Amino acid sequence: TTIRLKIPLTLAIVPALIVHSGSGNTMGRFAIPQVKLVELVRVDQASKENKIEWLQGVPVYRLRGNILPLVDLNGVLGLGGDPLEEKAIVNIAVLNADTFQFGLIVDEIQDTADIVVKPLSRLLKSLNVYSGATILGDGSVALILDVIGLAKVANLRNDSEQDRSKSVHAVGARGEKD
Repeated sequence: TTIRLKIPLTLAIVPALIVHSGSGNTMGRFAIPQVKLVELVRVDQASKENKIEWLQGVPVYRLRGNILPLVDLNGVLGLGGDPLEEKAIVNIAVLNADTFQFGLIVDEIQDTADIVVKPLSRLLKSLNVYSGATILGDGSVALILDVIGLAKVANLRNDSEQDRSKSVHAVGARGEKD
């Protein structure tokens, strides 16, 4: 018996971190490309020193003296799950979105794996939070998260972009007064 497998050249193999998020019927498995992953942080909310804080209604975490904005994957994708305030332990994947970093809150961190990336169909290309899909070793499908798309959907920008937008507004306001 001869078995031949043809693998399209459009596929790529990428190391990724597999995470779970959501609850009940909306629970899903997602892959985060390791090239975008900086580190993993586990936060015990019972700790008085090391816990998630709220700044103008937005969750943030102080990571080695720097304020890290947080994005809850359940909230962005509408997966349900426990509100951030009720979680005793919070898993944060610190991600690099080219010019800035942010923390992605996930329910469970599973493992790392080398995954085969399959691009999304044309009908799903407009979903900015996904860059593709993969079939895991157990036969289940995991969507691959697009880190930059997640940052855009969560309205995160780096400080230099925010400074530029403030200066543009200030110049525009001065121009209106003159």
